[in-house]
Amino acid sequence: MSSAQSFLDNFIAPRWLVLGYLVLLTGLFWVATGSLYTKLYYGLMATPALIGLIIAPRNLAMILREPMVLTFLAFSAWLLLSLTWTRTDNDLIGLAKRPLYVFMMFAACALIACKDEQLLLKALRIGAALAALASLVNLALYFATPPAEGRMIGTGGLRNPLLTSHVFGFFCAYWIAAWLTRSERHEWLPVLLSLPLLAALLATGSRTPLLALGLTSVWMLVMTGRRALYLVAALVLVTGIGIVLMPEALLQRGASSRPQLWSEAIRQAGDHLWFGHGYDSKFTFEVGGVIEVLSDPHNVELAVLLELGLVGLVLWLLMYSLAFLRCLQLRYDSKFQLASALVVYGLSAGLTEGSSFLSRPNENWFIIWIPLSLVAALSISQRLQSKP
Repeated sequence: MSSAQSFLDNFIAPRWLVLGYLVLLTGLFWVATGSLYTKLYYGLMATPALIGLIIAPRNLAMILREPMVLTFLAFSAWLLLSLTWTRTDNDLIGLAKRPLYVFMMFAACALIACKDEQLLLKALRIGAALAALASLVNLALYFATPPAEGRMIGTGGLRNPLLTSHVFGFFCAYWIAAWLTRSERHEWLPVLLSLPLLAALLATGSRTPLLALGLTSVWMLVMTGRRALYLVAALVLVTGIGIVLMPEALLQRGASSRPQLWSEAIRQAGDHLWFGHGYDSKFTFEVGGVIEVLSDPHNVELAVLLELGLVGLVLWLLMYSLAFLRCLQLRYDSKFQLASALVVYGLSAGLTEGSSFLSRPNENWFIIWIPLSLVAALSISQRLQSKP
């Protein structure tokens, strides 16, 4: 083994990158600002991943053999091309860097998994346990000093209830999937740790996580069988409790004008159907019954269609299709069962929220890039292990 590969295997992957992964998973609960959270990602994940690829180039070749990664690169190339006709006011060079940040996420997770995939899974497990603890702290602060608007935002770099629900929902989906896949020695542990996360979701007043968990339970019926029926029953119970305790949050807002908003977004997408308006283009949506002018389509796939057209949307859906195909191929492996649950949860949550599909590290990464990078890393590791 070369000294460069040894440095990667003995220091960068098992220490530097694992620490960075933990910070990425939990940092929003304790960092002062989102800007600091982003900087920590650059220093603890993106930079060491780049160093790992430079000192051991064969790892780059290994990563580029993964179909999901290749599709992401094709998607990124189309996104960069769209900057030539975009209507954004932001710095184009800054926007052009964003695909690199996500690619470093894929690379970092792959480097950890190829060293020892249990390292990656243990880091995710520890992050999920810390998130359950963070949810208790956030709930205590929420009930001690209820916010004026009645919906929990959260501590640290968390910014608003909808985005906060992405983070808590991701970890709640993790523990539910861990129970469904029997990934823990003690079956009561995932149930216990999921409860404060469910309570935190209800405190945010967001209905998106409940919808996403419901769709995840349907998917897990395919992956784990009847055991997922217990999840369906639990979600019905939790929803009922939420309606009783917080009816104004879950019922009175109705559909929040989503159908009218999506209809207007589709109409505007039709103006540049094939190529889109360009990445990071700005939009305004005037919806009847809503006083303010909206700028967010509240749907990830619609955002991709608006900005990158049908070409971009096809690449986007292909990336997800490859992830699901890989999980189905290895559906009897508990690792892929769990990872697939996180992907389904994120994809479902993006149906009504999370339209910032390619950004610097923030809450939206928990419903898009963190789940996808986990599947890609496990897939790369599996191919490496199956080599003769």
